[in-house]
Amino acid sequence: MAYDRVKALDYAKKHWDNPCDDGIVWLASEALTVSRLRVTKKAPAADGWAPRFRPDGKGAEHFIFERVVAGKREEIPIQPWEGLADCAHFLSRALSAGGAKTDERGVGSLVATLRKRADTWTICEKIDKKFGQRVIDAGLLKPGDMIGYFNISGDPHSDYGGAARYTHSTMFCGKTGAAGDPGHVTCHTKSRFMGLTPPDYTDVWWLSDDYSYTFIHFTAGDASIAAHAAKMKGWWTVVYGAKVRYYYVRGDGRAFYTKIKPSNASKVLTRGSSEDVLYWFNTAPTLTFARRSSGSVEVWTPVYGTDQTFNFSINGNPGVAVRTKF
Repeated sequence: MAYDRVKALDYAKKHWDNPCDDGIVWLASEALTVSRLRVTKKAPAADGWAPRFRPDGKGAEHFIFERVVAGKREEIPIQPWEGLADCAHFLSRALSAGGAKTDERGVGSLVATLRKRADTWTICEKIDKKFGQRVIDAGLLKPGDMIGYFNISGDPHSDYGGAARYTHSTMFCGKTGAAGDPGHVTCHTKSRFMGLTPPDYTDVWWLSDDYSYTFIHFTAGDASIAAHAAKMKGWWTVVYGAKVRYYYVRGDGRAFYTKIKPSNASKVLTRGSSEDVLYWFNTAPTLTFARRSSGSVEVWTPVYGTDQTFNFSINGNPGVAVRTKF
């Protein structure tokens, strides 16, 4: 079954500030079960108590029961900010609601699991915010895709003491449509959803400058590349400025490049022998490539009357791509 982005986002919107449908909230080392908490905290649903993630007034959030009686809001504390770690669980449930069955508790294992799927591309890996924005502005990351956040600061006050690992995950929601809008996300810990997030924190996609970013894209709903596959397969010479690169393009949406000219047309370039992995998209009337290790965005515009030459740009810098001659 193809991944349904709408169902995944609808689930996230329903549960962004409350526990998932399984009634579990994960901490760093254990799970909280809402049904049990109702008993221990004396907060039955029949009395109007609802479990919620709310801002704690200190820039973070806490997990509570709350209700309103005679216009007065009441709350019962459950879990402070320290220890809350429900982001991978929340994302797993949302992805599963969209048909991408996933059941992970840790961000690293969630990233690894999604990267192994046949219907996903890791279109960029541990890139910085500037290049991530270029990928988003090119429309390559779509609502319902995943972002993994890898600590880079080393700041002991950042996630998990600044450990160099994946520490957070979100689902991309898209853009509002306002001029210059960068794009937004949804997640738990801290809980947010585009347009609904409390003013105590942000839902802008990068969240913090303490991260590098990995974009995992579901191919469901992408414009077909079938009409371009046959003519794109094989070797291309790309020239921009003083740089010359040789691209081996595959018909499945992947490509690889090297600085060394291949000896013949039958030579094959693989991930292990290439400088980088790229993914290419049908963004008619152009083709758009993204480099996984850097997030650089390349736009190939066909030259009228030929399918052997493209005007090329990388991050806005011009060049040309032509069939490699042997």
